[in-house]
Order: sequence, then C-alpha cells, then structure tokens
Amino acid sequence: MHFEYEITADEYVASQILYFKLKLGRKRVERGVTWIFLGLFLIAVAWVERSPNWEPILLAAIGAMSIYYGVGNFFPARHFRRAFHGAGLAGKKFKADVNEDGFEVTGDVCSWRIRWPGVQLKGEDERVIMLSSGGTIFMFGKKYLNNEQIQELRRLSGLRFENA
Repeated sequence: MHFEYEITADEYVASQILYFKLKLGRKRVERGVTWIFLGLFLIAVAWVERSPNWEPILLAAIGAMSIYYGVGNFFPARHFRRAFHGAGLAGKKFKADVNEDGFEVTGDVCSWRIRWPGVQLKGEDERVIMLSSGGTIFMFGKKYLNNEQIQELRRLSGLRFENA
C-alpha cells in the first residue's frame, strides 16, 4: 500500500498527545501532581521566610514555574502546537510504503524503514494513526487514507481501535 501525506499542526498535536499518553500512562498524572505540590511547597516556604532579601522572591518564582509545568502535564496540546512550528514539518510531503514486513517513510531529507516488530508504541484517534520506533514518531493523518487503507494499516500494525 502506497500513499502520500503531509503533517498538519492538528495531526502533529494529536499524535504527540497519543505518544505522551501511551509512553507515560499513569505517570503523566503523578508527574503533574508532583510538580504542582513542589511549587506550592516552594511558595509556602517563600511566604513563611518573608525577609527583605531576594531568596523568597526567587523561591516563589521557581514555585510558580513548577506549578505551570505541572499544569502543563494535564494540558500538553499548547506546548505541542508551539513545538510544531519549530519542528520544520509544515508543508513537507512524505511518501509511505506499507506492507507485510513493515513500513518505509520517505521525506525530502530523510528516509526510515521499520519492520513491524520494531514498532514499540502504536495508537489511534479520530485524526491520526501514530506508530513509534526507536524514539521516532510516525504520524499518518487519516484524511490522506481511505477506509480500506486505514483498515489495512490497522491489520498490519496489530492496532485495535475501539471507536472505529
């Protein structure tokens, strides 16, 4: 199966969130709560200190940044949307060749060939099919695929999508 596609900002965000959820799972929530509590603790220490020095101000600023980072774990889409612009993917075209052995993605400057056993994480939502191998995330926008291609990609990758 062959197809050509681009990666839009919405597809990039959707696939990054899928990867983020699959990779961290429950740790995502624990990490966010830990950063928020650390921030609150630092702000409380700064409040109690109340000296005319810079230390309480710096502690409170670090505490506020920790809270911001912790809340970001619950709402990562904003961060990923900003990262898309720096990723250099806008307007780039990719070609994919998917078969029983694996898949090959060819871009303007790079190519990847992945065998199915090398796929470590896979996920799907209403916009994208996301496959990850060796720290690289492959995102295939469903708007570039017809229903038969989506079903074939699911079958070959071993992906099950309950909302299909």
